[in-house]
Amino acid sequence: MDTMRNQNRLLSFLIAGAIAGMIGGAMMAMFTMLATATYLHMGFFTPLYVIASPLSGPQSMMTAMHAGTFYFALGPAILGLVVHMLWSALWGIIFGLIAYGLHLRGIAAIIGGMVYGVLVMLVMSFVVAPIVGAPNFFQLLGWPTWTIGHLLFGMVVGLWPVLRPQDFSNLLGRQARQAA
Repeated sequence: MDTMRNQNRLLSFLIAGAIAGMIGGAMMAMFTMLATATYLHMGFFTPLYVIASPLSGPQSMMTAMHAGTFYFALGPAILGLVVHMLWSALWGIIFGLIAYGLHLRGIAAIIGGMVYGVLVMLVMSFVVAPIVGAPNFFQLLGWPTWTIGHLLFGMVVGLWPVLRPQDFSNLLGRQARQAA
């Protein structure tokens, strides 16, 4: 019975991490999409097309970069969104495990999340993107926009331990074992 309860706690924690990551990923996506549609003078959906380009090809991305804010291609947009949300979910889960292990709470969790967001940016930019053949977001968006997007992601995942501290207490029955 205790094993089942611990498995349920862990599963709930992992799901919460995926949700926190996807909310952070959505905030990041909204920011970068607004940036490309406004001061970067590209299409609104350009970031999604860039994410999808290793799988769908560069055509939508190139068209959006030159067509302005009204170009839309459903398939590459959905593919880019799904890939972005999957990565965001994974990174959210990893942050949760790190935050749990380091006992991050309060402002330390938020700052830790923002630092984590920058580390995710570096891993995605310099490890993952080259491996999968994705375009260089630093060059495409510029480092300030790319960094702000990841700081937003990190801030949101960093808010998870602050807003839902119960997710970080008694994971796997740690307190119950210590009391026994």
